Amino acid sequence: MLTLGTEEPGRSRVAFQVLIVATLLGLIASGQHSIVMRSGGGNPGMWHDLGMGMPYWYLWALFLPLVAAAARRFPFTPDRWLRRGFLHLGLALAIALLHSLLEIGIQHAFGIRHSSFGVFTEISLNRSFWQLPYNLLAYAAILGAVIATDFWHRARREQHAAAALGTELAEARLEALRAQLNPHFLFNAMNSIAMLVRKQDNATAVTTIAGLSDLMRSFLDDHPPQEVPLRDELAFLDRYLAVERLRFQDRLTVRISAEPATLDALVPNLVLQPLVENAIKHGISRRAASGRVEIEAESSNGTLTLRVRDDGPGPNGAATGNGAAPGIGIRNIRARLSHLYGAAQRFSLADAPGGGALATVTLPLRTTPR
Repeated sequence: MLTLGTEEPGRSRVAFQVLIVATLLGLIASGQHSIVMRSGGGNPGMWHDLGMGMPYWYLWALFLPLVAAAARRFPFTPDRWLRRGFLHLGLALAIALLHSLLEIGIQHAFGIRHSSFGVFTEISLNRSFWQLPYNLLAYAAILGAVIATDFWHRARREQHAAAALGTELAEARLEALRAQLNPHFLFNAMNSIAMLVRKQDNATAVTTIAGLSDLMRSFLDDHPPQEVPLRDELAFLDRYLAVERLRFQDRLTVRISAEPATLDALVPNLVLQPLVENAIKHGISRRAASGRVEIEAESSNGTLTLRVRDDGPGPNGAATGNGAAPGIGIRNIRARLSHLYGAAQRFSLADAPGGGALATVTLPLRTTPR
């Protein structure tokens, strides 16, 4: 593709591309001139054919920076398109006339005579006006190519900026989620450890502190990945649940079921923990009876489905339902899924069959980063 911008490929590369295109077009024009002359019985020779074809396009290559500068200095806008159109038309007429005169002068210098009376004669002027429509079309084509190329570069820059902004936003949401998790989780963990110390259950307290240390190491990672294998997410979740089980004792029952084919699949970092925390908070902590949380992962037709189910009152009976504002964890999950997977993901939080809440995340099944 002929690149007319000067930022991304560099000016030398642009000049080389323009030279190559002008040379190809010049050779085509020279070939056409040769065919026309031979069909009329003439055979002026190769240098004459090249002299009639090459200067035309080399001169337009020379004028290209001027046309590009005019296109950027006087762009077409909805409120000024007519005025700018007349301005470019005037510039095109001036360049077209100058182009024709220079072309005739170059051909004359190389021995190609259009008239025996010199370069700038009535015949030369007639030839200039005869070429005017073609020169105006050449100007319009170059102008359109400059506008299209600038638009393409601008769109690419905006696309890259939007992607960078989206990545920064996703990282900020992940950081916000981790910041929310740290104090809330640490408070509960410290209470659980204090309870174990009061009971003089030192072995369990030491085990809990070690598990908490592993979790904190994950929290303190300066550059957490946006996606991790499901097996790593489940390992993190298991350490998190180990502390929560101490807090709820026999009131919390957890079942984790993941198909072997799903363990290497990539999932958003910390996608399951907020859903499990939400299930514990609204399904178990608000009642005296025991509760159950189930985490499932299965694959089907190139998709990965994650489910977190509890047997609590359900979304319509808690503050996380569709009719109420969800917490930061749920909002972050929705936003991060949308950014990472676009329309290829689905997320729902609804009443589970038989009671309780069911959170479902559906993702493309991938084992390698994009």
